[in-house]
Amino acid sequence: MKLATNTNATYALTLDNGFGSYSSVPATYTKVAHRDSGTDTGTSATGSELTSTYAAYMNQTQPAGTYTGQVKYTLVHPSNEEPLQPQPATAGCINYFANASTSIGEMGCQSASNNASVDLWASNFKRDGYGFAGWNDKYDYSGTNYGPNQTITAPADVQTNGLSLYAVWIKSAGTIQNWNGCTNLTQAPTDGTATLSSVTALTDERDSNTYAVARLADGKCWMIENLRLDNNPELSASNTHNPSLPLNNSWWYSADNDSNTIPISNHLSITTDPAQTTWCTTDSSNCDDQSMLATNNTTLFTGNSSASYSASSNVYSYGNYYNWYSATAGHGKYGSNYDNGYHAPGDICPAGWHLPTGSGDTSAEYRILDTSMGGTGTSQYIQEATNKWRSFPNNFVFSGNVSGVSIQDRGNYGKYWSSTASADNTVHSLGFHSSYVGPGRNTANKNDGRMVRCVAGV
Repeated sequence: MKLATNTNATYALTLDNGFGSYSSVPATYTKVAHRDSGTDTGTSATGSELTSTYAAYMNQTQPAGTYTGQVKYTLVHPSNEEPLQPQPATAGCINYFANASTSIGEMGCQSASNNASVDLWASNFKRDGYGFAGWNDKYDYSGTNYGPNQTITAPADVQTNGLSLYAVWIKSAGTIQNWNGCTNLTQAPTDGTATLSSVTALTDERDSNTYAVARLADGKCWMIENLRLDNNPELSASNTHNPSLPLNNSWWYSADNDSNTIPISNHLSITTDPAQTTWCTTDSSNCDDQSMLATNNTTLFTGNSSASYSASSNVYSYGNYYNWYSATAGHGKYGSNYDNGYHAPGDICPAGWHLPTGSGDTSAEYRILDTSMGGTGTSQYIQEATNKWRSFPNNFVFSGNVSGVSIQDRGNYGKYWSSTASADNTVHSLGFHSSYVGPGRNTANKNDGRMVRCVAGV
């Protein structure tokens, strides 16, 4: 590399960001010039042979009168992320790498055999200010994208060379409330060839959680991570989808004989002791507006640390469990006025987003998404059908449910709320396992704890 100098001197170079040569730098990258001192070179390095796609670090002092410090060119990934470097996998393992120095969480070895069918592990990594969009088999995201629980065929040499998968991070592009950028994203095709052009990331102003968002095959934008809203943020009409009813905390506190001293609040209720969480197990009027929540991301329902990953332990991608009263922000209740065909008009999704509709109605959003992906819109016992829900960029996961104080089917069954009741005490829901999918037609008890995915538009 030659910089403009008085003597046209040539200097030794080392490549930054883990690339070993110019030819290994993807053409999708751009460069930004930085300097420690001396004349500002701008972004094109006038006078140098560095033209457009490389990262270089000048590690020698330049002649007097030109540059007196160091000039550094940093690769900027098209998805606003600067990945780290390739990581070796362990023989016979699928290894998962956070691919970012600012992430937290750990994941271990998932055993795999050559050419075997494998359900990938959901992510246990978290990175503030970034959405998790899935896995990629290249650290610079130039390879194949996979959903966090997608079924894949392990490589023919996995027993010898292993397989490295890297977390795909998308930097937040702004606030998720009342976002209107869906049409700027590429609509995901149905043939599994979707790219990161279908994905962005947005931050919930209520608690600063960032979610990857994608424009799916139905043309709508969905959160492609499960909602993680906890008990602290205040819900209001400006930041939540129409929470016109107060979220009544009186049921939980009446169990402590403190109902007269605790004011009604628009906060979700929570207890840090899962053994004390009854999830409104009786269908009484006291449960109607109750918002009970239990999260598996901290200490609830698991004694495992983030370092000891298994499919049933502490997994960030699973999100938080909500009963239907909580998921609908008190709009969904028990009783004949809230039975088959009732659509809750409000929920805990961000303002400008909503809980998807369910049931066998052809206009139900879960059913439309299923048919847009090539499904029939009805229950199917076909592995290919359920794998589409778990494939990139749909990214639904086997998060299971909570019944009473017990987690059920976590790691092998996905269970998601809709906004549509099916009877006085049950709700239509999305349900799937490794060889079955019911697109919003399954039913679940309103007291259960299930997952929430939000779709843009109201």
